Amino acid sequence: MADKNKDGNVTGNDVADASRPGLDQRTTAADTITRLLDDCQIVLFDCDGVLVDSEPISLATLVDVLDHFGAPLTFKEVADKFTGRSSSAPIDHIRVETGRDIKTEFKPFFYEKLFARYDIELRKIGDIDAVLEALRSRKIAFCISSSSSVERLEKTMTVTGLGQWFDDRIYSADFVRNGKPAPDLFLHACADMGFAPKSTIVIEDSVAGVTAAVAAGMKCIGFVGGGHYDGQHSEAANRLYDAGADIVIDDMGILAAVIAA
Repeated sequence: MADKNKDGNVTGNDVADASRPGLDQRTTAADTITRLLDDCQIVLFDCDGVLVDSEPISLATLVDVLDHFGAPLTFKEVADKFTGRSSSAPIDHIRVETGRDIKTEFKPFFYEKLFARYDIELRKIGDIDAVLEALRSRKIAFCISSSSSVERLEKTMTVTGLGQWFDDRIYSADFVRNGKPAPDLFLHACADMGFAPKSTIVIEDSVAGVTAAVAAGMKCIGFVGGGHYDGQHSEAANRLYDAGADIVIDDMGILAAVIAA
């Protein structure tokens, strides 16, 4: 049962209450998305866990890499600490735990293992092509704004074929001083594309990303349909709502249908 705060607003962990449409409430979700789209001119997509189902691959690889560098964590701990964050976060963790600065060693070692798995395992999120086609048909601009490095994004675009949709409209945490949860990357992408934050929708799967979108003054659609949220969609949705998401969905087909309507 949800609680109410002193202002009478619904709070707590019930995503099916009046303020938090449940993931199975398709009509309510569609109505909310329709309202968000009314004054939307651009959509900013996170990449990992939103465009591609890469998080289970990268998190499992990171577990192995942290163990290699002497700073082990469980899969759940890695997911909780690093989902939506740039590579500086695990590098900092290793330095704190071991006293070693492995900044120059980390990426080559991590990427060698990760990219080998990408070639075999990486897949697009279901219906994401339909979402991008609907945005193009509706003449709503879109781009990628991701915590991933340029190198990792290039690999992702090549393996999945998604690069054809985005051309040079790909923004990496490499471009800014402060990564998510700071708003810098989203504000940089918006400014470079020539749009105002208030006309922007961000699509994010992580608390760090949603927090960054809210701090940037942008609307945010949370997405919990990636493989890293299997079996915990409602719990993940609550975390994104708590971070400030306007709506949370677990099916890109809903978004595609609303945009195309």
